Amino acid sequence: MKIPSLITNAALTAMCLILVIPIIVYAFPILAGADGSYTVMSGSMSPTLEPGDLIIIKETGLDAINVGDIVTAKPEELIYTHRVVETLEGGFLRLKGDANEKPDQNLVDASQIIGKVVLVFPFGHLYTPYGFVFVLLFPAALIIGKQMYTIHQFMKRRNKKETMRWKNRRTSFGVSTLLLVMILIVGVTRIIAPRFIGGSSSYFSDTERGLALFSAGIWKVPSEITCSVSPVNIQLGQNVTISGSIDPARSTEVTIEHSRDGGSWTLLDIAISDTYGSYEHEWEPTEAGSYEIKASWEGDDSYFGDSSGTVTISVEETP
Repeated sequence: MKIPSLITNAALTAMCLILVIPIIVYAFPILAGADGSYTVMSGSMSPTLEPGDLIIIKETGLDAINVGDIVTAKPEELIYTHRVVETLEGGFLRLKGDANEKPDQNLVDASQIIGKVVLVFPFGHLYTPYGFVFVLLFPAALIIGKQMYTIHQFMKRRNKKETMRWKNRRTSFGVSTLLLVMILIVGVTRIIAPRFIGGSSSYFSDTERGLALFSAGIWKVPSEITCSVSPVNIQLGQNVTISGSIDPARSTEVTIEHSRDGGSWTLLDIAISDTYGSYEHEWEPTEAGSYEIKASWEGDDSYFGDSSGTVTISVEETP
């Protein structure tokens, strides 16, 4: 084997190992002496953790968790990974995403801590334009180019004897091509993985959701907006409070609309949610009837927008 071929195969082998070893450890965290693994699904811990990064966690007691450590917690249904910014009496911890302006609203206790992050594989780079080129377009182009060159060389042979001699010196699928195919398969597998697996999230962060969209460096996950109205039975001259929240929390514009007696939807107000994703609007109907109310937001670079379900209220004439 020629020196250039050895160098090429060595480089491709190293690239394969860089991609394959983290995936093996991710699938079997016990190999790293850990207890679990997650995929970061959004950007609350940026730049420390980026969407697409693989994290390996180890179960540990509160006595081994210090301010500055990154932990994965599950207070309710939501799994997220944030940094410890304060330890409080009673075994409670205050967490905060590195990219978030304020600490998380709710404290977590020992029973809600899944583990401490002990290892990070920065696979988020795969979801950038250069990562897309490096693990998908580049290997695919080389595979196609090599096969086209092989066909070209074969067609150049002018007689059967020469063709057979050339074929005997070559294999149809060389080592470098196999390595390129492996790189391509691993790259594609990791990029489409978020469509089939859950991950670790938060309030503008790392949530256990199974749907994502990748498009030249853009990774989006679903969001949810709620809407409630209180009270739902009033008389003219009385107010109702329209409130709800966006999960993961975003400070953004919330569109509130209403429909009277089954008519068309009309803009009621543009509310602004706070840093915890909560919004509120006071409204006094001017006409009696049955109203449906809903809220929505458009989404942003990290999250898809969402529209809430409708809430029906009854407004009666004043006796």
